[in-house]
Amino acid sequence: MTRAPKKKIEKQTLSSNSQAKADADGSGNLGANGDQTGVAFKLPESGIIYYDTYVDGQQYQTGEIDWLVEGNSYRLYINIPYAFVGPFVFESRGSVDSYGIAPSIYWTQRGTKTPRYSRFDRNENGEGQMFFSEKPEFTPKILPGTQDRFSLLFQLASLLNGDSKMDEPGSIRSIPVVDYNTLELWNFKSYGESLSDDIPSMGKTVNRHYALMQRENDPYKRQVDIWLAKDLEWLPGRIRSLESNGRVLELVFKQKNPWPSTQNP
Repeated sequence: MTRAPKKKIEKQTLSSNSQAKADADGSGNLGANGDQTGVAFKLPESGIIYYDTYVDGQQYQTGEIDWLVEGNSYRLYINIPYAFVGPFVFESRGSVDSYGIAPSIYWTQRGTKTPRYSRFDRNENGEGQMFFSEKPEFTPKILPGTQDRFSLLFQLASLLNGDSKMDEPGSIRSIPVVDYNTLELWNFKSYGESLSDDIPSMGKTVNRHYALMQRENDPYKRQVDIWLAKDLEWLPGRIRSLESNGRVLELVFKQKNPWPSTQNP
């Protein structure tokens, strides 16, 4: 790590990048970078999580996140109602490897538009190549630990379940993230753990606040803040996105139900 003279810089943790690959021991540990030992992770329990949705402070219909873990596989399904254009639907499926959550397919659909797919072709080491329905000529290589834009939330929760002391205030966690036609390194600044009412529906509770740092190539220039709640196994209690046009989109935790034993994915 390079330090500028006479200037304190933020500590950076690399979940995986081209300079510092994660070091896994194959037994539920995730290496943060090349010179650190692995960090344990634990997946949140399966369940259906409901969120109140807001646009510019106005409440809309309830959003839903279905999270199912079966053996070594997972399914994440998200349905967010949105006025006038219909729901935003996202789905991520994959497995669990030594680096945590390992998506194999991610698709998105907004309203009645055609779904867009991103496929992860991974080898036994968690590396591989990406394929995008939106950009078939773009096939970038992926590294272990690469997430899609929603699995990364459950990856963070899993890491915190394994080590709640990680990511001290001011540190930066970098995660390679896939969207429907991009693969970029997303940097999250940690504000550490606090007892606060930042998640209004839960009152005073212990949470972790992360902020997505600005990306030069992001055409939307979103400012995204995430609050992960300890009482929810570090699942998101609140997600706030400030769009470039000034519009504010929010999801605020409402309730979590166990996965019905008779319901199939």
